[in-house]
Amino acid sequence: MPFGHLYIDAEQGAVLEALERCLRARGFARADMRPDLHPRRMKQAQESRTRLFWISPRLARWTGVFEFRYYNNEMRERWGLTDERLAECLSQELAVRVWRLEVVDNAGFWLYSRLDGGKETEGGAYQDAPGRRSADPAHPRYALNRIVEREGFRNIGLGYENIPGPQVCPIEGVPQSAQGIDGYAEFVHRAFAERSEGPTPPSLP
Repeated sequence: MPFGHLYIDAEQGAVLEALERCLRARGFARADMRPDLHPRRMKQAQESRTRLFWISPRLARWTGVFEFRYYNNEMRERWGLTDERLAECLSQELAVRVWRLEVVDNAGFWLYSRLDGGKETEGGAYQDAPGRRSADPAHPRYALNRIVEREGFRNIGLGYENIPGPQVCPIEGVPQSAQGIDGYAEFVHRAFAERSEGPTPPSLP
């Protein structure tokens, strides 16, 4: 299944605070989330109105950000599985390194970017030629694998929708299980909603 992750070189608490600042600057505010409010179908949520995240604890060096993958595409500002603007903002706000990874394995496609202080300092992409998928570990198609191994990223391939919790519900039969999720007990859920006109609501604790 396709996936996209952000990995931030900062403590979970700092990432949570920076995430809220970045989304507030784009017109969002923290919102309550419960299973009865959570999307139950793919393409039910509009990205311009709702943003949904799981944030991992810091594992080794990296705090992972796992965002909902199935927003309605009709009103999206971006294509893809990660938010490039959000990655830049988190890197700039925290003055740290952020990696942004996207993989569509059945298409033999991946991309990545490394950001330092909000600026891209490294990046790459790869697309398999039809019928020519190499098994040679030194082949360029495995460059991202080598980065993942070197940096020690955890929970690669984990989707937001696979992570169970009291704030969420299953999405159209996508399986949920805590089994095999590194640091699951310390994952934190965050929901944001488009801020309405009028006084800015207070931040939730």
